[in-house]
Amino acid sequence: MIAAGRRGATGQYEDGERLFSLPPTSYKEFFVVEGAGHYDMYYVPEYVDQAIEWLTLFSSKHIGE
Repeated sequence: MIAAGRRGATGQYEDGERLFSLPPTSYKEFFVVEGAGHYDMYYVPEYVDQAIEWLTLFSSKHIGE
């Protein structure tokens, strides 16, 4: 789960926490992009790049297991 660290009125961070708790798997991590708001995750390179880097590392660790 990738979540923006700046909480807003939309409840997206809290929704992310709830979704993260649902799957009963050990192949999960909760990554917070500090300083980003929900909409920043769509187009601000500083935040998008962090999310892509984390997703790449997470995928390379777990794909093929």
